[in-house]
Amino acid sequence: MSQTPEEVTTGACHWIVQRPDGAGFAATSHDRRQQLGSMTLEPDMDLRPSELILSERMFGSSLELEGGVSSAMLSMPDLLAGRWSGAGIRLLAGDWMQDREPALLCEGELAQVRADKGRLSMSVDILPAILRQPPCMQTSPECRAILGDQQCRIDMRTRRKRVLVTAIEDDGVMVDEPDNEHFAMGRLRWISGTNCGVEQRIIAVDGSKLVLQNASRWKASVGDRAIVSEGCDGRRATCSERFGNILNFRGEPDLPGSEILLRFPGA
Repeated sequence: MSQTPEEVTTGACHWIVQRPDGAGFAATSHDRRQQLGSMTLEPDMDLRPSELILSERMFGSSLELEGGVSSAMLSMPDLLAGRWSGAGIRLLAGDWMQDREPALLCEGELAQVRADKGRLSMSVDILPAILRQPPCMQTSPECRAILGDQQCRIDMRTRRKRVLVTAIEDDGVMVDEPDNEHFAMGRLRWISGTNCGVEQRIIAVDGSKLVLQNASRWKASVGDRAIVSEGCDGRRATCSERFGNILNFRGEPDLPGSEILLRFPGA
């Protein structure tokens, strides 16, 4: 992959990008399509590493990317809006003249995206998410599980509903379902309109009105459709009485808090 004045390098960078919801694509810096196993690398992504530091230390590695994006799958508005935040990225280096597997340089998660005069700058968090988690279990009065995850184990198939936006409010939307009280603290995922694919937290419910997190950032329109999922306030009483799931409750409401350190004999 060395280069002399009389020849052109045959090296290329390959990218495999995948969001947590499964959407993704594969691209190459080469000007023609490349095949990598069952994946087709499309030549429509002009991103190149501006700084790549690989270290044997846990916190010493970093990757900065710069360039432009012409892919329909990875548009600049979607990147700047955060639709690809947390997406997994694999960077490979290959030689398109050699019939061999490209080398994996690094892999991580998309952390931050910036734009300046039509050019993008991205930072990739190379440290795996599992290493950023607390090394030991935490305690809390409320349940630490997320409704429907592997710890909670509640079946969410009957706890989701499709809704249609009938009016727009400053802090949320009005939908065509009048009974939505169980969706407070839940999630709303847009399946049509300009926000399609975006997920927002439902902060509160007032009849057919859903108060949404970042409502001013994600402007919906009348006629947009979404899927809403029930929420949970994390209290033991809710887990027991509403869900009948107390065996999977992940909280310690009876555990003394830090105020016990302030007590004195006889208090």
